[in-house]
Amino acid sequence: AAGPGDRGCENGALMDRFGIFLQGLLGVVAFSTLMLKRFREPKHERRPWRIWFLDTSKQAIGMLFIHFANVYLSDLTEEDPCSL
Repeated sequence: AAGPGDRGCENGALMDRFGIFLQGLLGVVAFSTLMLKRFREPKHERRPWRIWFLDTSKQAIGMLFIHFANVYLSDLTEEDPCSL
């Protein structure tokens, strides 16, 4: 039985091989979802590739910054980094 002192993962677990693989896989799934969304839009409403790329790259840069800040800050805390 799990007690209140049990931890989900240890500090540094987010940056081991499996953690990096999982984060990369989730990034690919997120980008693939954006691509699928673009191809599901009606052709007459679709934005040109250049505008679509600029919009998605702006979102990706913001998400990457926040993601790496969260991973860095989770290693500084004494709490379970996987639950933050």
